[in-house]
Order: sequence, then C-alpha cells, then structure tokens
Amino acid sequence: MGETQTSQQAIDFYRQQYDELGSRLLRARNELRAARRDASRQRLIARIIQRLFALDGQETGDQRVDQHLGEHLVALLVEILQIDCAALLTQTRTGTLVIKHALGLKATFELSSSAPLSEQLANKLTEQVSSELNTALRAQGLQHWLLAVSAPSGMALLLAHRHQQTLETPLTFDDGDQAIAEAVLGFYLALTEQRHAKRALQSAKIDYRILFESAQDAFLVIDGRNTQLIDANRQAQRLLGANFAELRQRPLLSWLETPDPITWRRRWRRALTGRSEQVECRLRNAAGQPFWAELSLIRIGAAKRARLLLIARDISKRKEAEERLRHYAFRDELTQLPNRALMYRHMEAAIKRQRQEPGYRFALFFLDLDRFKTVNESLGHSLGDRLLIVIGQRLNACLEQDNSIARLGGDEFLILSNHIASPDAAEAMAQRLEQALKTPFTVSGQEIFTSASIGIVLADGRYDQPEALLRDADIAMYQAKRREGREHRYALFNPAMHARALADMEMERDLRRALERDEFVLQYQPIVRLDTGRVKGFEALVRWQHPEHGLVPPDRFIPLAEETLLILDLSRFVLAEACRQAVAWAAHFAEPPVVSVNLSGRQFISSQIADEVSDLSAQYGCPPSLINLEITESAILADKDMALAGMQALHARGFKLSMDDFGTGYSSLSYIHQFPFDYIKIDRSFINSLTEDVRTEAIVTAILRLAETLDKQVIAEGIETPEQHATLKRLGCGGGQGYLFSRPVDAPSALRLFQDAPWWDSANQ
Repeated sequence: MGETQTSQQAIDFYRQQYDELGSRLLRARNELRAARRDASRQRLIARIIQRLFALDGQETGDQRVDQHLGEHLVALLVEILQIDCAALLTQTRTGTLVIKHALGLKATFELSSSAPLSEQLANKLTEQVSSELNTALRAQGLQHWLLAVSAPSGMALLLAHRHQQTLETPLTFDDGDQAIAEAVLGFYLALTEQRHAKRALQSAKIDYRILFESAQDAFLVIDGRNTQLIDANRQAQRLLGANFAELRQRPLLSWLETPDPITWRRRWRRALTGRSEQVECRLRNAAGQPFWAELSLIRIGAAKRARLLLIARDISKRKEAEERLRHYAFRDELTQLPNRALMYRHMEAAIKRQRQEPGYRFALFFLDLDRFKTVNESLGHSLGDRLLIVIGQRLNACLEQDNSIARLGGDEFLILSNHIASPDAAEAMAQRLEQALKTPFTVSGQEIFTSASIGIVLADGRYDQPEALLRDADIAMYQAKRREGREHRYALFNPAMHARALADMEMERDLRRALERDEFVLQYQPIVRLDTGRVKGFEALVRWQHPEHGLVPPDRFIPLAEETLLILDLSRFVLAEACRQAVAWAAHFAEPPVVSVNLSGRQFISSQIADEVSDLSAQYGCPPSLINLEITESAILADKDMALAGMQALHARGFKLSMDDFGTGYSSLSYIHQFPFDYIKIDRSFINSLTEDVRTEAIVTAILRLAETLDKQVIAEGIETPEQHATLKRLGCGGGQGYLFSRPVDAPSALRLFQDAPWWDSANQ
C-alpha cells in the first residue's frame, strides 16, 4: 500500500515536470519564432532601406529621383513582403485620400473623409470612416489591409492582399507587418525630406552666389580670428581695382587712406560680439585714387567660427552732393557769396571773441540797394540778378582780407568788419562802400546807376546774439534810407533809433488808417517869378492831420509811406486833390496858377503811368496844362529808359514836367538833354550856401547856362533870405520858392497870395 502511494506521487511529480518543461519548450519555441520574425522583419526593413539608399545615391538635384523613390518603395514592398498591393497615399486640403504612388491599385482610387489624417486612422477608425475605407478597398478587390499613417506629413502607406487566406497562404497582417509599414514609411519620409533639404541647400548656395556676385555693393568675407580675406565678389574687385589674389595679398587696413589700427581693432571686436558697425571713410584703390566709402561690418556664423561680412559702398557722388548742399547751405546761390546762415556764424564767432578779448571791436554794415525793385520791374529779373552779382563782386573787392560779406536776400547785403573801434572808422568804411557803388554798372549793355542805404552797428560788447545785432543794423539802415538827397546815406545805430523804430511801427498802422479816414490835406507853397515877383503857380504838398499828434511833418511819414508802398495810394490822393483844386482856381482866373505835384519814383515802375495820370485828371475835368509833374533825379536814375518813355507820353498829352532836386544825382549832365523837361528845380542844398561859397555860385551859374542852352526854365528851391533872392535874380534865375516868400498854406490862403500883390511883388516894382 505504501509503495503504491509512493509510485503514484512519483508519477504525478514527473507528469508535472513534463508539463512544465513542455510549457517552457512551447514558450521557447514561440520566443524563437518571434525572434526569427523580428530578425526577418529587421532584415526585410534593412533590404528595403538598402535598395532605397542605392537609388538615393543618384544626383540629388534631379527631382525625377524623388518620383522613382516612391515608385521603387511600393514595388519593393510588393516584392519583399509578397503582398498584392502597396500604395503611398496623400491627403488633399479637402480631406480626400488620393494615390501618390501605387502598385496593384488603380490610380483613380480615392477616399473622401471629413476626418483629418491621424495615426488613429490605422486601427481606431470610426464606424463611418472604417465602413468607407472597407468599401473603397473591397471595390478594388482587396480583402485584407493595413494602414501606416504620418499625420504631420499628411501621408499614409497602404499594404493589402486581394485573395482570401487559406491554410497554405495565411494572408492576414499582424503587428510585425504594421511595424514594418510604419518603419518604412518613416524612413521614406525622412529620406525625401533629406533630399528636399539637400536640394534647397544646393539651391540656396547657388542663390547665395548669384546674390553675392550680382550685388551692387562690394562684399568681402573675412575670417574673424585672423582678418584674412576668405571671399570677395566682383564688385569688391572692381571697387578696389584688384583681383581676388591681389586682394588677399594686402592687409585690409592698407586700403584705408589714413589707417588707424587702434580704432579699427575696437570696431572689429564690437562687430564680433554681434554689434553691427558702420563708418564712412576714405579708401584708396590699387591705383592710389582716393574715394569715399561707407563700410558696414556684420558678423555671420556662430561666435566660435565667426566671420565678418564687410560691405563697402562707393559714396563719392553722395559726398560730392553733400558738399554741394553744404556749400549751398552757407552760400547764396545767385552771387556765390556767403548767405545769412554763414554770416550768423561769423557774427556768433565775433561776439564770442569779443567776450574773450575785451579790447576787440567789430562793426556790422547792413546795405540795402536803393530803388532796386524799380530795376527788377523795368529791366527784368534776369538783368536784376546779373546786377546783384556784379554789385556783390565790387563790394567784396573793396573789403580787407579779414572782413566778411554776405547776401542777406533780395537787394540786401551784410558786411562784418573787424577791428573797427570808433564811429569815425565805421563812417570811413561806409564812405568807401558808397564810393564803390557810385561808378555806374554796365550790365547787358545797360548803364545802371545805383546807391545803397547803409545801417551801421558798432559792437561794443552789449550784444550776445546775432539777431539783436542784425535788428539794430536793420533799424539804422532804415534811418539812412530816409536821408535821400543828402551826400551820404548811412546811419550809425544808437539806442534812440530803436525807440524810433517802435514809433514807426505805430505810425505805419496810423498811416494806413489815415488813408481810410481822410486825414491827409494839401497845402500849397507859391512858386514865384523872380523877375516880377508874381506868383505863377503852387507846389502841392501833402500834410497829415493826425487826430492825436496834430500836424505831422512830411519828412516823418513820406519815407515810411515809400517803404510800405502806401506812397502809391497817397500819391493818387495828392494828384486827385491837386486836379480838383486846379479846376476850382481855373474858374476864377483867365490865367490860373499851375499846380505842381510830386510823383513818386515807385509810380514810374509802371508803364501805364501816363494813362493813370491822364485818367485821373480827366475824372476831375482838369486840363493837363494846369498840372506840372515833378520827378526827382533819383527816380530817373533808377531806370532811365522807363522814365523817358513815361515822361514822353505825359508830355505828349500836355502835362508840364519838372526835374526836382537837380544836382543831387551822379551824372545829371549826361542825360538831361534827353528828357522832355519844362523846368529844372535847383536843389536847396546849393541855395543854402549860395551867398557864402563862390564855388556854389559857380555851380548854380553853370546850371542856369545849361538850362538856357537846353531851353528849359529854372526854379530855385529853398530861398530863405533876401541875399539868396538877390543873387539868384542877378544870375538870371527865372523862378523860385521858399520860406522867404511863404511857407506852405491852405487853399484859401494860397488863393489870396495869387490874387494880392505880396511884399516881394511890391519890392520888384
């Protein structure tokens, strides 16, 4: 009994060992089979990869190889895996799966799907998508299939069998087949991506070279470690006049006109840190010719293997243009003299020097050409421009070396004169400038006389800004302009002039209002026949009855009216009132007095002067014979041709003409015979010294003989003493006016003078 039990236990034990060994053996067989399958799968994958690599070894840039890779892949899969169908599918933008490459599947195969392509499509399809895919594949005659998906690329690999499996031909796909498909698809995508990258790199290199060589700027690639030249484009070789081999032989800094190694090393180091450097400097090419270049240093590549790209651009033309701009910025385009901006710099420098050197003095002269506007408007701006050029040249020629001249604009010039420490020295300088302008200018065959009003500021340390200096010189110039008829037309600034300028601003405002408010009245100064003492006419003189300041003398507002052009409106008023008064007097006398009216020089800049005067006299029914038009010698000098044409037209219409202030011009005798004057009025400056200076008497005598020769009557202005009266009578002067006979009076008083026999008339009986 006991032995039997022991035997049974032994049997059970050995059976248990047998079963366990059997299980182990089965597992070992399965593991061996799996290992064999893995090895086989790896060999299959290796064979496919090897074959694809062989095809990839062809020309990388040939895009046809990309097509062959896909075709070759599906063929390899069908051959090696012994399947019926392999296809590379790609998903379109609309979500449809279409064939890219296939073997054993119609090229028209496609599957519409609203789902984006994802790895889940292979094993976890929704019922709808799975049904659609099954239907589409079965329509192609396929029974079993697997799908490997690459969502990022939008591609999938399809492997399929057409026939039902049998015991002899197991046609199902397992995980190993899925792994093969996924591995092969991944490799194919990596391979094609690599090929695309290689092709892009190759294309980029070609594009880079094209860009490098076709660049308009010079490109030089430099080793950041040793500054050796690595590459240079054609433009760099053209710019420097050397081929690449010659460029490599010379140190980079040797191309600089003035090498500065320390500065350039700093720039080099900054550029290597990634900070772009840009500088303008002068280079010399291989022939030694200098030129301006703009250089830019840019780091390219990683810091450890950094290279520097030196971009050089020839900016010589730009520099020339900038130099021209600088020239034009500080030079007057017309005269090529310094302009206001440069003169301001000179004034700033002089003011600064005066602060540093207490004994240093300088003077600023502000010149404004007289009647230049008349020249422009009568002879044309082109001739006026040429006149400005020669005036600038003449003024510049009479200056000392350390003086500066500038054209301020229009007909204004500035002169900065150093080392003028006294008013006498400043006035002497002004007289030299006047003398330089006295000689007439010949421009385009035209002889032109000109003069200038000069304002002077003697800088004595109280100025700290050029603007204040220029302001005071301008004020002094306008004071000088009011000295018309005097020997010198310059004025030295004093503080009272500034107050006067402010008063002038107020007066200009009042002057404009006065025309609107009829504040102007005419007074009449008699013109007397010296041989009989009888009044033969009157000079109409305008007076301003200011509501606050009373009667304003003409020398206070006439110059201001000239400056502001209000003189035109004022002259029309005077002429109209004179015509009205002449007609009124003519109604009472068979031989009525002639009324003399001063015409402004500005009226003669119009070619319509004769029509304007005729129309105005006709408006009041005034015969031209009752009006005597007085024209100053200076107005004639401004434009002789225009003045001659205007006077001839006026004279032809019956107006009498007088030359006013005769003798104050520069060349009266040279042209007086050309003009149709009826009267010559000797300027009061000669009458003042007539009885005290024999030379003055000789001049007056010469004027009287000249007038007699030319058949013109003479009127002496400014007769104030009986001695002057007697001398003029003795010399044979026909007419005169002045305070000796009467101050200007209103119309009723003038009428009484004309009607009655004044004391001087009685004295002549």
